[in-house]
This record gives sequence, structure tokens and C-alpha cells, in this order.
Amino acid sequence: MNLKRDASILFKHILEHSFDEIFIADSLGNILYTSKSTEKMFGLPFGEIIHQNIFHLEKEGVFSPSVTANVLRNKKEETLIQETMYNRKLIISGYPIFDEKGVLIGALSFSRDITEFEYLKKENEQVAKAMQLYQEEIATLKSQAAQPFYLKSGKMEKVLDIVSKVAGLGVTVLLEGESGVGKNRIAQMIHQISLRKNHPFIEVNCGAIPESLIESELFGYEEGAFTGARKGGKKGYFETAMEGTLFLDEIGELPMNLQVKLLSVLQNQSFMRVGGSKRIEMKCRIICATNQNLEEMIKHKQFREDLYYRINVVKIVIPPLRERREEIISLIFEITEEMNTKYGMNKHFTPAMIAWLSQQEWPGNVRELRNFIEKTIVTTSENEIDFQISDDPTNKERPKESVEEMTLQEYMEMIEKEFITRMYQKYPSSIKLGEKLGISQSTANRKIQKYVEER
Repeated sequence: MNLKRDASILFKHILEHSFDEIFIADSLGNILYTSKSTEKMFGLPFGEIIHQNIFHLEKEGVFSPSVTANVLRNKKEETLIQETMYNRKLIISGYPIFDEKGVLIGALSFSRDITEFEYLKKENEQVAKAMQLYQEEIATLKSQAAQPFYLKSGKMEKVLDIVSKVAGLGVTVLLEGESGVGKNRIAQMIHQISLRKNHPFIEVNCGAIPESLIESELFGYEEGAFTGARKGGKKGYFETAMEGTLFLDEIGELPMNLQVKLLSVLQNQSFMRVGGSKRIEMKCRIICATNQNLEEMIKHKQFREDLYYRINVVKIVIPPLRERREEIISLIFEITEEMNTKYGMNKHFTPAMIAWLSQQEWPGNVRELRNFIEKTIVTTSENEIDFQISDDPTNKERPKESVEEMTLQEYMEMIEKEFITRMYQKYPSSIKLGEKLGISQSTANRKIQKYVEER
């Protein structure tokens, strides 16, 4: 190919095969050339646009504004993003053409269709926003993992309010409540929503460790501290907890001599291993729990008063299940889901069974209810659990008349309340809830006001 000889052929191919739409006009605005893609971009047939005047087409709104017309008027380059009457988005760059003497003889413009790019950009932005929302939702769910749904009602609201206030502080917390009310779960919650959540959570039952071993278990020991001591010594729970949380359950069972040592550790924020001489800094947070009346124990010289005031910086009293009866139905669903996940099952209780369970006293509190549900789920063969199916002489007595004493309206409202409350946790607006349940927004709003906002 000879560039000089074949220049016109080469120029023609460049114009025809260019990715951009090319537009050429003389100094008066008469259109000399345009690509065939002009029809797709502007809706004008290729043959009709040639020899028309760009200023005239601009007045008619075909090009509004016209980059080529602006270049001819201003005699300088110009680039802008323009949307055509056919909803195509273009980026257009125009350039003036001067002869050898600097006289304007025309203008040349290149138009690139960026409609698809803009669409992809918006899609990416929407995906990015969706991912951010998902990440925020995941973070929220993680933070709520230690806060079972059933705790967010009735008297537990006050407990959770105190928990949220003290979690971020380093104060020692004393949890009081009957056996089985969930003191360990509250302790875990405090840990999980604190800045210590990425450090260990160590739970120690002070009543389960023999008195002869409890000191070495708590504070550790050095090599040769006693007969049978491990070579190299051993870390105790205070060291193992590092900068996390040490949960001392059943603190009332701690022997008096250990109470003195624990008081010293809390006062000095340091301790020594058994048989050691080097003081070790205490970095963990202490949470204590008891199901006993420590003030009565102090009167009977069974618990040190000075230690009591040291661990009782913030006291949280967890009410028994009988005082938060509105929570039981939610608990039943919560524990049932937990056991289904644990054992790979898909079982559920009938409404009648749920109604009966919700009316029992459960003196063993959450622990007793959990054990009952776990045993029932494991020992029944049917997926739907009712009175007859779960009938077992080792189970609690089941007076069916307890359900029968309820009116139909009371029974239906009880079940509906639990269902609406749980669904509202997943779809927290009247619009979302209405769509999910197939009811109107106004109906959903009334049920939210009746069953959720009254809690």
C-alpha cells in the first residue's frame, strides 16, 4: 500500500470502520459526512442527514446542543456528554479544522455511545450498595448472635439496657438470679458486645472444682509447686483469659481462703502462681454470678463483705421465667430451632402443645424448658409434636384442660401474637410485613400496634 496514492481509500476505510460515530461539517455548518451509526444514535436516516445544515438541525432539537455547531461558533475544541431524543447517552468531542493560513474551514466530531457503560456503572453502584447493606446486616446479625430474640421483651428490657451500658466498660459485674435463668448467656452477651469480644471468654464454675485444686486452677502454678505439678508449670484461668473475660459462676461456693486471695487480685490487679514469686498483671475482665443471696451469706459469715462490695460494682438481677411468662413462646421457637440445627432435624410443636408449654411454671427456668424440648425432640419420631406423640411418664404432667380453659379468641390471639412478633423481627415495617403475610399495610400496622408495640 502506498499511503499517498491510496490515501483516499485508506481514509474511506477509517471512516467506515471507526468505533466512534464521525461527523464532518464545513465552516457554514453544512454536513459533509456522517457515519452510518448516526441513524441508531439520533434516529435520522443516513441518506437524509448528508448536506443538511447543523445549525438548522440544532434549532429543530435534533442535536441539542450541537457540539459541532459550538466548535464552529467558538473555534475551539469542546467535549460534552449528551442524551439524544432516543435515550442514547453519548460522549462527544468536537475539533475545529483550520487551513494552512489558520482560516476555519470546518469541524470534526467523534461520538461514542456510552449508554451501556452508564447502565453497567449504575448496576455496579447498586451492587456495591447492596453488598454494603448485606455487610451491615451480617454485622448486625453477628452482634445479635449473643442476644436471642426471646430476651427482648418484658422485664428483660431493663436487664438488656444495663448490659448495653456496662459492656463497653471494664467494671466488674455481678449477675444474680435463680438457677437456670441464663446468667451464663448474659455474661457471654456482655463479652460479645464489648471490645474484648476477640479475646477468650473463660467460664469457671467455682462449685465444680475441688477445694484443693481451685487455687491452682484459677492462678496457675510453677514447676515443683506441689507433688504431681506439671513440668514447666501451668497457666491458670486468669492468665488464659488474657485480655478477654473471666466468668466466675457460683461465686458463693468459693472457699473463704480463696475469697481473700480473689479480693487481693481484684484490689491489686495482679496475682502470683502457686509456688511462684513473680507478680503477673491481671488483664481480663471479671464477671461473677450466683444463685444465692450473698447478703444473707455475709450475715452468716459465709461470704466476705469486702469481696462482695468489690465484685458488686454493677449488679444485674435476672428475673425467673415465671416473671417473664410472655417470653416463653418465643423461647420455645428459639430452642426448637437450635435443637433442629444441632441434631439435623426439622421438628415442631403443634399450637396446642405450644399453648400448654407456655402455661407451665418451669421452676428450673430456661434450663428446664431447654432440657424438656431437647429430650422431646430427640425421643419423638414424628416431625409434628403433640401431646399424644410426646407422651412419656418421665415428662411433666400434661393436663389438657389447661388449654381447654382458654376461649377460642384467647387461644388464637396468643398464637397470632407470637407469629406476628417473630415475623416483624424479620420484616420490620408494616409494608414488608403486609407483603410477606399477604395482608394490607393497614391491617399489618394494626397488628404491629396490637402485638409488637405493646410489649
